[in-house]
This record gives sequence, structure tokens and C-alpha cells, in this order.
Amino acid sequence: MKILISLPIFLFIQLNSFAGELVINEVFYDPGTTGLGCFVELYGKPNLKLDGYKLVGINGNGGAEYNIIDLSGYKVKPNGFFVVAQNKSVQNADLVNAKADYQNGPDSIQLHDKEGKIDAVGYGDFSNAVFAGEKEPTLDVIGYSIGRRPDGFDTNDNSLDFVGLAVPSPGRPNMPAMAEVNRKGKLTQTWAYIKQN
Repeated sequence: MKILISLPIFLFIQLNSFAGELVINEVFYDPGTTGLGCFVELYGKPNLKLDGYKLVGINGNGGAEYNIIDLSGYKVKPNGFFVVAQNKSVQNADLVNAKADYQNGPDSIQLHDKEGKIDAVGYGDFSNAVFAGEKEPTLDVIGYSIGRRPDGFDTNDNSLDFVGLAVPSPGRPNMPAMAEVNRKGKLTQTWAYIKQN
């Protein structure tokens, strides 16, 4: 006798779309007028040692590397998250480094290990800029973060993997109940992946 177990579709997608050990999971790069509280959240294998890993900003204006952050000496928390914060105002910060203030779009952030690039996200309009993300860029938002839904979901296409999150959630899951924001700043409660038009 066979027993069938029904899993929610988002859990099925997550289990089958996250093969790597570590990904960029959420980024808050443009807090608006405050200019504070930026962060990059990683998600991956619990307790993974981050020796040899680094974050690398790629300037959309010319493609130069900037704000390189060495993650050596740290490890992913048991819950799978690791937060690199611009300052101490960011909740659940594991590493505070002023370089975590990456530029507004169009720009890209890459995650490297000892062998080279393993993940990347590009956000904004790259019509006249250098894109160093994966496949197609995601939206560019002010006052919101961009994040994967569900956590760790990775198709290697930024336009599918990242959505706008109305409530940044450093070190916590990007929950389905949170509102999403589209390119025009309108909020929606749907689970849909938001692509640029």
C-alpha cells in the first residue's frame, strides 16, 4: 500500500529549486531618506563556515567591483540565515560592515566562494548599464527590500526569484503573509512572482 503525502506547492518548489549551499536571499539597498539600515541576507546550509566567501558589488555604471566584504571567520546560523548589516540598527545582524550599503539600481551584488561567483542578483533597468546578475534583473524599489519567496528559491533568473517585500525581514523567513510591492509601488497580497515590464 502506497501512502501519498501532499506538500504545499511552495515547499515542493523550494525543495527542488535550491541545490546550492548558499544564496543571496534578501537585499535592502535603498531605505529612502534615512540612508541607514541596509543589509544583505544570505540563506543556506545551517552552520556552513564562510571561510573564502565574499560579497562583491558590481557597479552598473561600467561594471567595476566595489564594496567587497570578506565573510571569512563567520558561519551561517543554525536557522540557515546570515545577515551582513550596514550598521547596528539592523535586527539579527551577524556581521556589521559599512560596505553593506550597496548602490541603488541599476546595480548587481554577487556572492563568491574560493572558486568564483556562485550567486548574483541584479536590480533595476539595465538598458544602458552593465548587468552582472542572473538571466533577467529584478525590480528596483525604494524603501522596500527585495527577497526570494520562499527562502532559498533559485531558478537562476532574478526576475523570477526576487520580489519586492513591503517589510524587510533580516534573519527571518520571507513569509507569504507579507505584502509584495510591484515596480509602481502598489501593494498586493498575492504570491505571484513579479517581473519587470
